[in-house]
Amino acid sequence: MKNKGVNILIISGNLEDYAIIRDCFKRQPYSLSFVPTENEALENLKSLQYKLILLDMSSPELNGYDLCRTIHAIPEYHDTPILFLAALMDKRSIMKGFKAGAVDYILQPYNQGEMLVRVRTHLELKNYRDKLEEINIDLNKEVLKGIRMEDELRSSKEELERVNRQLYEKATRDMLTGLFNRRKMIDFIEYEIERSSRSSDIFSLILTDIDHFKKINDTCGHDCGDTVLKDIARSFLSVIRKLDQVARWGGEEFMFLLPETDIGGAFTLAEKIRRLIEETTFSCTGTGLPSITMTFGVAEYAAGGDVEKLIKQADLALYQGKNNGRNQTVKYG
Repeated sequence: MKNKGVNILIISGNLEDYAIIRDCFKRQPYSLSFVPTENEALENLKSLQYKLILLDMSSPELNGYDLCRTIHAIPEYHDTPILFLAALMDKRSIMKGFKAGAVDYILQPYNQGEMLVRVRTHLELKNYRDKLEEINIDLNKEVLKGIRMEDELRSSKEELERVNRQLYEKATRDMLTGLFNRRKMIDFIEYEIERSSRSSDIFSLILTDIDHFKKINDTCGHDCGDTVLKDIARSFLSVIRKLDQVARWGGEEFMFLLPETDIGGAFTLAEKIRRLIEETTFSCTGTGLPSITMTFGVAEYAAGGDVEKLIKQADLALYQGKNNGRNQTVKYG
């Protein structure tokens, strides 16, 4: 990992995490350095020029926010991308991290593909910024060259916007179904709770699960199971309103967020979707599949509640439906 001189510094008090991260970068053109403390990190920054820094927010001996500001106060590192590593970050912690100077965050458990995409993207962005600075110097030197440089700047801006759009999609979408992912759905729910606290608007959640999905994977194969997930996702999108949100919650589970909808309205929609799935004939590579059904749990937000409580209520309703024989919709409460 000494190719091309692309140096990455990992600051973490957890050697096990470092070993996992190191494995993610196997056969990649990067040179990794590891330090466990703030003092060692600052000393290391003096001896070697790093293109990117991974900073562990879970290490109790590190104050990640202050260290991030300290690093960016060093002239040579004022715009070096710093990515936070964490087991869990709520919305407030994420915003605090961005204000401290972080450009992104990666949550545990670490996924090699996600980590490499995020690192490559921010290295590309850093290279673009460096190129733009060089272009600006040239513009100050020669007015005639500046006309040509303006086109290059526009192209670079468009490329930066394209990369940012791709990064947003990767961070908020489920790659298989194209639906929003769990992290983005939690953001939506938090927003609705905040909106409800101001306007007293109601909203509801639907949590649903494909019945006996493991049998499809076991008998027809995982490729067939993936096809079913994608087809069901398209069915969801065909019946919800524009203001509704749906996400793949995990595995064969899906979550719906229904603004301005009470538990009765959510129950009606859940039943509509349940019947649609039950009456749809799904197939895989031309072969018909056994009838597919889903179980639904419905919960309405109550003033003063929080994200975890509301999700738990929907989950309890879903669990009750599973215990009662599946292929049904159950209201919480």
